[in-house]
Amino acid sequence: MHSIRRFVAAGHQNPNLWVGVRSLSTSDAASLMKSVGSFIDSLGLKSGGTLVQNCGDSEIGKVVIQVAKERKFQTISIIEDKPGTPEIIEELKALGGDIVVPESYTNTWYMKRLVSELSPAAGLNFSDGYQATAVCKAVADGGTFVTYGKKLPKHVVYGGAERKPVEWSAFLKEKNLKVLNL
Repeated sequence: MHSIRRFVAAGHQNPNLWVGVRSLSTSDAASLMKSVGSFIDSLGLKSGGTLVQNCGDSEIGKVVIQVAKERKFQTISIIEDKPGTPEIIEELKALGGDIVVPESYTNTWYMKRLVSELSPAAGLNFSDGYQATAVCKAVADGGTFVTYGKKLPKHVVYGGAERKPVEWSAFLKEKNLKVLNL
């Protein structure tokens, strides 16, 4: 069972989102699929749109992949670098995942090119630390970044010496992201 219980301000802005998030804490697979579907619908993605998520190999991540596939959205799923990564990637692709990458891939120019081509309109963060930064960097300017009660880093760190770390709030403002903390 994957439970999402915290709610900060998003429900006041979008009551449909609150209903979907409140019902995400369930162990019933059909209810979970329905709740995630309602939640994804509330993000306002257009058919063929792209969303990016981390923890794609978690229970909720797998459900997001399946629901996005049903609704004809593309997914970019980031998974942790660990033994068995190629098998996990194949499993998620079999569920309907379009693009599944390990965390280390997010530091490459390939990822930068990929997100510039697909322009993900929404990012779903299910993790603390760097993966949250990777999702946020991938979301297109003006998109929506949703995080589920996870501690976000204080700074956005860039690879190489050409850019210094930027405060998280300044980064969000620069990208003009709508942020929902659930």
